[in-house]
Amino acid sequence: MDKRAASTVPQFRCRVPTKLVDQLRGKRILLHLSRRTEPACIKVVTIGTDVAFSLETTDETIAGARHADALEHLQRLFDLTAAAPIKLSHREMVALAGAVYHTYVWVHEDNPGEPGRWAWHKGLSRAIYEGRIRDAPPATLKVDDAGTGLVIFGSGDLTEAINALPAGQYDGLEGRFGLLADWALIRHRVRLAPDQRKHFLKLVAAASLDAAWQLRRNAEGDYRPDPMAQRFPPIESVAALKPNQTISGLFDLWWKEAKATGRSQSTHDTYKGAIDRLIKHLGHDDAGRVSEDDMLAFKNARLKVVSAKTLKDGDLPGIKSVFGWAVDNRKLTKNPADAIKVKSEKKIRTRSKGFTDEEAKAIFVACLEYVRKPKEDARTAAAKKWGPLIACYTGCRIAEALQLRKEDIREESNHRAFDFNPAAGSIKSGSYRIVPVHQHLIDLGFLRFVEGSDDGPLFARGSYKRVVDFVRAVVADKRVQPNHAWRHRLKTIARNLGLDHRVVDCIQGHAARTSGEDYGDVTVMAMARVISAIPRVVL
Repeated sequence: MDKRAASTVPQFRCRVPTKLVDQLRGKRILLHLSRRTEPACIKVVTIGTDVAFSLETTDETIAGARHADALEHLQRLFDLTAAAPIKLSHREMVALAGAVYHTYVWVHEDNPGEPGRWAWHKGLSRAIYEGRIRDAPPATLKVDDAGTGLVIFGSGDLTEAINALPAGQYDGLEGRFGLLADWALIRHRVRLAPDQRKHFLKLVAAASLDAAWQLRRNAEGDYRPDPMAQRFPPIESVAALKPNQTISGLFDLWWKEAKATGRSQSTHDTYKGAIDRLIKHLGHDDAGRVSEDDMLAFKNARLKVVSAKTLKDGDLPGIKSVFGWAVDNRKLTKNPADAIKVKSEKKIRTRSKGFTDEEAKAIFVACLEYVRKPKEDARTAAAKKWGPLIACYTGCRIAEALQLRKEDIREESNHRAFDFNPAAGSIKSGSYRIVPVHQHLIDLGFLRFVEGSDDGPLFARGSYKRVVDFVRAVVADKRVQPNHAWRHRLKTIARNLGLDHRVVDCIQGHAARTSGEDYGDVTVMAMARVISAIPRVVL
């Protein structure tokens, strides 16, 4: 890479908490970065007043993932430094050593290289493990031991050269396997009791030897399952690691209550997506381990791939609601998501939010002239034809129009009307509303379409995006939303005509603005007068 390219490579920098500098200064740690983004990046760094190193990529997404991984690992180290040591059972330490085995295999199995590189790696590790040599370069998940091996053992038969050295002479476990042991302990938030350190180093050494054997077989073209991998208990069996309360469990409890209070399925799905992304970022599901720094790292990682608005409106409401519920119900003592503050993006508006008359006309023409594609579901084609037209004359959300059933088009107070009902699907307000059908829709044949449809949904499930894309192909201006532009247009028309704003709000499913407005009913008769006053789109 030339100097100009190198200068653009992002750098990682993290300041070590002042109270921990003396304790950690000079400590070397292993970082296995980008567990979720290829290629893997393995670093060995020395701690000073801060930690700094190159992220070794110009790809912003990969750099962001590596930055988040490094920050998360260091934060765990900082937390552990102040934690009390704990003792683990032999079984639990074997499970933790298994993390080393599985990570070695994960990093290298797709492209293990030549078998010989694993022979040297395994040979040096075995010689240290059996106490036959004093020291060897630290094992760091990388495999570059051939040079050292040639110096120590020569170019003859490697096994014979190792076996010729007396066993039990030296203790080089810390130098060879200490970084791997620390990585596993930090990764799983365990500060191991000092008197168990040597035993754990032996288990890590054995795990790395098993991994080297398997990867040598992979390099030779043998990808049969490794029976040695089965010897490691699942990491979830380590009692010290078992969460008292999972994040996903909190979500399930929150939803049980939220569903009973009328929250919609779409809210469930949106919040569940945010919770799943958080768990994936953290690499664990333990609610009690989530710190404010974890949440800030999540924010920084997300802002590498989404806008501030998407983070603020998409991820944060769900995460804050679930953790807030946990605090209110004494499952947690603090909401770590409160640490996240996202400034609202300054909105710059350069046009109306609603469709213009010309845009509305263009969409109407496209809908009415639409011809079903070969193999296209008839109900998908119907959604493209009628969905935008219904939204135009009711100001409903496109999703509300597309979940209408045949039985939702009915007679009410001598008017044919839409019954936008939560029984059919998600209604943001959680309440049904009856809205008269505009005469223009009747003249265009909408009621004939309904009468000729089978019972149940009028439109295909999953047609929402297809309809939005269809409208976007007609009106390409991204300053206007294909869904909400109809809602804005209806409001504008109503204001221009001086129509009763409370009736218009009821037609669109907007809540009363004052307690006074909430008195009395807005009848279908009142809505019909407003609907009939809305001028037709002139074709």
